[in-house]
Amino acid sequence: MKELKEKVKELRKTRGWAQEDLARELGVSLSTVQRWENKGGNPTRLARRELRRLFEDANIEID
Repeated sequence: MKELKEKVKELRKTRGWAQEDLARELGVSLSTVQRWENKGGNPTRLARRELRRLFEDANIEID
C-alpha cells in the first residue's frame, strides 16, 4: 500500500501540477506540500479533506 507522501506526489503528477500548484489549490504553503511529499507529514483535517476531494476526482484511493 502506498504511503500518503507517494499518493500526494501521484495526485500532483496526474494533474500535471507543480508542488506550487497543489499548494495553491489546497491553500497551504509550498513548504507544507514539500514536507508531505518528502517526509510524509500529516496534513491538517481541512487539508486532508481537500486532498480526499482531489484524490476522488483523480480516481486515486487515499485510504
